[in-house]
Amino acid sequence: TIEKVLLCIVAVNNVKRLKLTNCFRITGAGLEPLRGSAIIEQIDLSIVGEHENPDIGQFPMILCDRVLPILDSIVEREGCALKHIQFPYLWRCVPSTESDFHAFCRRYNQMWRNREEIRCLGCNTRLPTGGNQWIETGTYRYGTQRHTCYDCFKHYCYGCVIGREGESMLSSCDTCKRDYCTDCSKMHLCRCCGGRNCNDCYKNQCHKCDEKICFNCVEEHEKCYKCEECYGVFCSGCSDSSREYSSRLHTFVRNCVECHDRCCDDCRFRRFQLGQHNCAECIKTIVPLMMDEYRLLHQEVEQLKVENKMLHSEIKEMKTRGG
Repeated sequence: TIEKVLLCIVAVNNVKRLKLTNCFRITGAGLEPLRGSAIIEQIDLSIVGEHENPDIGQFPMILCDRVLPILDSIVEREGCALKHIQFPYLWRCVPSTESDFHAFCRRYNQMWRNREEIRCLGCNTRLPTGGNQWIETGTYRYGTQRHTCYDCFKHYCYGCVIGREGESMLSSCDTCKRDYCTDCSKMHLCRCCGGRNCNDCYKNQCHKCDEKICFNCVEEHEKCYKCEECYGVFCSGCSDSSREYSSRLHTFVRNCVECHDRCCDDCRFRRFQLGQHNCAECIKTIVPLMMDEYRLLHQEVEQLKVENKMLHSEIKEMKTRGG
């Protein structure tokens, strides 16, 4: 168990970072060996790894009433070294000012206020800014630590930018819900929703323009389309422009109103050729591809005719010479 591991390594005196990646079945009681630690700097209870969506779609067993007393013992410790906490998504997805979790967030924020003044490394502004808290207690990013890079723990405001493109020194990722400085993780805007996400959080890109599309857009089918057969993803911009059908590359995904098939035109056309798809509505959508295919076949036939004529001429010339 995790408790035995922590006891074996004398975690209270040796562990500086704790990440419970994929520990779905722990309740938190096994973290007891960390009680009162004065050296631990980071505790990640989110259960998921870096650059992964924390909304894992299942009920983690880690419990507030088991974990919060241990966290309190760390926060209350004189000389506490704690710099960053990442909480499970389930604890913070529904803000509640009456919850034990909310009360702990307030105590954690008080711990930060009791420390020496902290300023942004970029502009020297006092942190946190604008009435914010170190752990957000408002509805926006509730229960998430702010102004702190998840990897290096450096502190920045969200207004500092560098370079000609105005890249933010510290940004919040819309996928993994963590803050990263630009030195630890580069951010990229989603082609569909315009949201800011870590480069490593992107798992999909448009099959046509190669622009990156975030996890949320793909899963919720927001402003993008995903083929259920080849899993190709198409952004809305490329799908709209594809209606020109100027070439076979202009295929895209659409949801058939008749058979509810959600595939790209190429996959529909391939199944049609194999006799595996006979929906009249779908066939209408692939008519341009059928016409393209016909044109290609016609060009090939014409080219073969030309080659055949050339061969006949060569054969006739050889016979003439031989005669």
